[in-house]
Amino acid sequence: MVKSKNSDLVAKYLDHIKNEKKLSQGTITTYTNIAKSLDFSIMLSQRVLIKKLKDLYSNPNTLQLYLNMLILIRRHNDEPTDLLVKLRNGLRDEISKVRRENLTELDDKLPSHEYLLEQLGDTNGVRYIINYLIINHALRNKDLNLKIVASEKEMDDPDQNYMIMKKKKKAIKIVINDYKTEKTHGTKSFEVTDLDFYKNVVAQGPGHLFQLKSGRKVKNPSTFNDRVLHLTIDRLGQNKMVKVVIKDLLNTKAFDKLEQLSKDRGTSMAVLLKSYNLYAGEK
Repeated sequence: MVKSKNSDLVAKYLDHIKNEKKLSQGTITTYTNIAKSLDFSIMLSQRVLIKKLKDLYSNPNTLQLYLNMLILIRRHNDEPTDLLVKLRNGLRDEISKVRRENLTELDDKLPSHEYLLEQLGDTNGVRYIINYLIINHALRNKDLNLKIVASEKEMDDPDQNYMIMKKKKKAIKIVINDYKTEKTHGTKSFEVTDLDFYKNVVAQGPGHLFQLKSGRKVKNPSTFNDRVLHLTIDRLGQNKMVKVVIKDLLNTKAFDKLEQLSKDRGTSMAVLLKSYNLYAGEK
């Protein structure tokens, strides 16, 4: 009964804000799942909620996620949130500490940038294409759901990401419409003139880079993410690979390249240097 009431509260809130587009689809799914899992009411007193949350979740990031949702739902229902907000604000230093510790631990386990480049040179086809785009342009998984076309005239879907073969120039134009921060940054586009990259894309021929047996693109996020992870070097995944790349750019003081990665990824420089910078783990 409690879970059902929580789900109703979340559903009504999400329905209320659906036209405002302030929450991503991923966040909406997360909030819906949280509501289904909570075995106590969102409308309990703040002190009781805080005690229950602290008993259940020691990770400050998880605690913050739950608090974010509870605060939004309670505000929508004119319930007090001052103590919940105070707790959430107090988590910032703890979250920063955990993030630094995790980055330091991760730095000891990750390979070098040179290793990534060596491994890239031993790949081909789809595996070469996605690893190249992660290493050189810091693309996320969603960005990599690309369709190869012969000309810009074939770009007939505003929600599709494309690789356009520029055969006269021997270059590939990347146009990304569907990605995590599209509402903030708009359509992303850049041109890749690397000859090996061009040859690998042309060899794939027209069609979706990742596709089902029917020839249609993979739409299920979980299936697509698993495919990308499987093809990344040593199954590192794009997140860890981008951290290695950024560390190398900082080592070599290649700040222009860092700015280009920020633009290509659609992530602010501040976020890159905070969340993807392995040096941020050092005091």
